[in-house]
Amino acid sequence: MKFRLSNYEKLIYLVIDLVMLNLAFAIGFFFRFSTFGNLLRSDYLTLFLFINFMWLLGAKIGDYSLDNRRRKTIAIYWDFVKAIFFNLLLTLAFISLIQGKYSETFVLRFYLLFFVLGGLSRILFNSYLKMYRKRGYNFRRMVVVGVNPFSIDFVNELIQHPEYGYKFLGFFGYNSKVAEENIRVRKFDKIHKFLLEYEIDEVYIALPSDPDYHIKELIKFCHLNYIKINFLNEFIHLLNKKTIQVNMDYNGPTPIVSVAKEPLEVSANKVMKRTFDLVFSLFVVVFILSWLVPVVALLIKLSSRGPVFFKQKRTGLDGHTFYCYKFRTMRVNAVADEQQATEGDGRITKVGKFLRRFNIDEFPQFVNVLKGDMSVVGPRPHMLSHTRIYSKLISPFMVRHWVKPGITGLAQAKGYRGETTEVRQMYQRVRMDVFYIQNWSFTFDIKIVLMTIWNMITIQKTGV
Repeated sequence: MKFRLSNYEKLIYLVIDLVMLNLAFAIGFFFRFSTFGNLLRSDYLTLFLFINFMWLLGAKIGDYSLDNRRRKTIAIYWDFVKAIFFNLLLTLAFISLIQGKYSETFVLRFYLLFFVLGGLSRILFNSYLKMYRKRGYNFRRMVVVGVNPFSIDFVNELIQHPEYGYKFLGFFGYNSKVAEENIRVRKFDKIHKFLLEYEIDEVYIALPSDPDYHIKELIKFCHLNYIKINFLNEFIHLLNKKTIQVNMDYNGPTPIVSVAKEPLEVSANKVMKRTFDLVFSLFVVVFILSWLVPVVALLIKLSSRGPVFFKQKRTGLDGHTFYCYKFRTMRVNAVADEQQATEGDGRITKVGKFLRRFNIDEFPQFVNVLKGDMSVVGPRPHMLSHTRIYSKLISPFMVRHWVKPGITGLAQAKGYRGETTEVRQMYQRVRMDVFYIQNWSFTFDIKIVLMTIWNMITIQKTGV
């Protein structure tokens, strides 16, 4: 079996914690009695043994799961904070139960010292490990089976963070052609030999569970050769680990992955968001659209023939279609519902170019908000043709329709708007849309609105 530092890493953290715990206890005792001579007095010895035993028990129950190289230092420190708080509660309960006459000042001083010494030692040790791995030591060789936007993102993340300690040695798949971003894909039937020849430590699988992919054979081979197997799931990949808890359960032999409720599944949050939509939209309609519509209508009519408003079927909440309103920015054409506007598009009028530059063409959508088809903030609604195309290419695409589409969204506030010429560009937008859905809050909506207004004022350069 291959040597893995992570197996000893857990033990090292435990030893460090115990050393700091006992050091803090000794220092606290010295400040209390000005001597170490009576440290093992019967009353304080009982407390000393209880605290150590409970810390060991807590480490066993918590399993000291610190071997995830991608965990942030702050996450490891937060684990320590939670553990010390739990230990403190148990200690206070123990003191109350046995009616021990221990100095409150001593207990407070001891845990404060442990909080500082233990936390600092964890941070220093974790920082040392990251620096050690960043310099090219203690790395794990890994390959990825399957090339798609989310597996590429995963690899890029590892490459950008050498402190994680991974050495990426290539993609494997059934299509050996050069993929997007000039990625070379090795043939899948060569993977067994490659894994042994290059002493691969971990394999990440990002392929469908199709029998033709021979995944079961690969898993069995890896198990026999002590190679760790991991699965990259496109949908779970997009979940925000800070707010979404993923649980694995089984219905007989069938695995079931369940997640916690999204914020906008809560009725109170729905009411809050709808109230904001109505108040904000009424303000815009009364104080802006009331004078903006006549002015823009005159400019549009002078620039080209056709209606002032352009309406187009878009995909909304739960996949239902609705008519999305905009100021017309193009000359009337037969492919408006299928062909996306591109940079330098000859169909766009001069007035339309101005309206698009300052996002004024989107203002009629506040009427959509009042009707209930849209929200002020949410994933941007796409043409029906785009929904058909991207729902097949990007698995989590339809997750965007769990909430009402918005006039602006996180992706747009971050500069991801305009033409999409590659699947990867749309994938980045979907990532942000899913993040928004998982992390919705009223203050988050306000922040996105303010970011959008700032972008309009400063004429920020749009992204892709």
